[in-house]
Amino acid sequence: MSVESTIHLTYWREYYDDEDMDWFPIHHTIFRNVLLSQLTRLNSKELKEKVKAFCDKNYKETASNFTGTSGVDIIVGTEYYKTYADEYDCDDKSFYTDYGQKYNGRQFFKKDYNPEFTLTQGAHYDN
Repeated sequence: MSVESTIHLTYWREYYDDEDMDWFPIHHTIFRNVLLSQLTRLNSKELKEKVKAFCDKNYKETASNFTGTSGVDIIVGTEYYKTYADEYDCDDKSFYTDYGQKYNGRQFFKKDYNPEFTLTQGAHYDN
């Protein structure tokens, strides 16, 4: 398995930051390290609508700055596992975008299809 051969299904919710006067998403990984061969299945409009409807209905919101916008995305492996070192040519191996790579306990997480691979990419599973 390589980073390029994986896709990841995430549910996200948008929030507003009063200090920066900007919007930002928070992602929750649902399926991690799905083989690229499953792209058509995961990318179906019907599946995404069902997942979004379920997550919207069952999300336990505690933040007051939720904007009311949410969605379901497929993230390719090169983006999902991208680090600051990849982006800025430095030594920082922290993930560039938090898609929930390090967490199996976020809401709606269902399955990591290759947890050993995730660990080789720098995740350490905080719950």
